[in-house]
Amino acid sequence: MIRSIPNPPMEREDIERFHKNIETHLRGPRNAVEKKAFETQRAEMLANANKIIANSGGRNPLLGN
Repeated sequence: MIRSIPNPPMEREDIERFHKNIETHLRGPRNAVEKKAFETQRAEMLANANKIIANSGGRNPLLGN
């Protein structure tokens, strides 16, 4: 479980990185390079999920199905 820290120590760079990450998440990839990286990462995630499900007899162990 992640503990909640009411006022974590942050620097200006941490806040700028957070804003950049949230903007990218909400708007999606902006250019061809970011879009390609996003598609590659998504393909890897789906391949890993399918391997886990295949190794579990077709059941998703995380959902208990």
